[in-house]
Amino acid sequence: MRANAPSEGDATFGSRRAAIVFLAGLALVAGLVSTARADTPCASVPAPLRDLNAVDYHAGPDGVVIDAALRAENDAAMEPVRTFVRLASASADHFVAEGKAGAGLCAIVALRLWAQNDALLGTMSNAQAERERTGLLSGIAFAYLKTRELASSDDRSVIEPWLDKLARGVEASFGDPARPANRRLALAALATAAAGTAIDGQGHWRFAEEAFDQSLGAINSNGVLDIEMMGQERALFDQNFALGSLVMTAELAERQKNEDWYERHDGALHRLANRVLDGLRDPSWFAKQTGKEQVLPSGRDLAWIAFYARRFPDRFAGRVPDGTIFQSPRLGGDLAVLAEKWVK
Repeated sequence: MRANAPSEGDATFGSRRAAIVFLAGLALVAGLVSTARADTPCASVPAPLRDLNAVDYHAGPDGVVIDAALRAENDAAMEPVRTFVRLASASADHFVAEGKAGAGLCAIVALRLWAQNDALLGTMSNAQAERERTGLLSGIAFAYLKTRELASSDDRSVIEPWLDKLARGVEASFGDPARPANRRLALAALATAAAGTAIDGQGHWRFAEEAFDQSLGAINSNGVLDIEMMGQERALFDQNFALGSLVMTAELAERQKNEDWYERHDGALHRLANRVLDGLRDPSWFAKQTGKEQVLPSGRDLAWIAFYARRFPDRFAGRVPDGTIFQSPRLGGDLAVLAEKWVK
């Protein structure tokens, strides 16, 4: 099995360099302010980026083939924004786990810095940039949700409208009624549900619920999303990606609305979970269906298990794959700690 495995130009350059210097200065100021407010050292976060210049690495007529070289280019281009989300998420996790306000304030100051500079609200270079922003929003919204109690009214007046705009951008990207119910729609459901929970945005919750239900409706009797079986060797990996988003959306619905979304569509989410968990133990069913040896999800991609296993111990029956890491900013951060606090 394979593991996861010249004058005008000078002027333009000068303006870009000036912008970079300005933003770097903002980041330095943020670090100083955060230390003063939190009375604890805060990690320096990357300078805010308004535009996302992603590299689309999906090839082939159906866009399901992954070009490894292009994916590496995209990872390099996205590293600053992903680093920002990782750092904000880690600070929020520290606060949740240890109750140290200083760590939580580090997250608030980082979020405010990016919010007041309209980060991620500029030009999205392509569909991949839209997809990247969706995952980033999920991590950002969870970080704020976990630290919102520490935010001043001034903080909230800056951060919450920003989150609202980010969520509206995601919804506009996935708002086509004919949109396919795939792993990306499931992620959009999670991102907008997280934003809706963080800022009490009912409009975002309506979008999240529609996207969630559409995703569940696309899970067939075999317990898979048909469209994600087209990924061939990545079929199991992609089913797991969708599952993680759906599990955490259901958890947000339980916490925010006191509603059980796991049982919707005749328990379709459980069917998907059973198929994925069986596939992690023995991927032969996926291999037979696709004719391809499967790429196995591992590490952080399995973080959702922290919640599912705690909420449904009998259904889960101890199927925890080796090497699972219960930490993923996109899915909510440190899910082992969060599940312990949320699932009673």
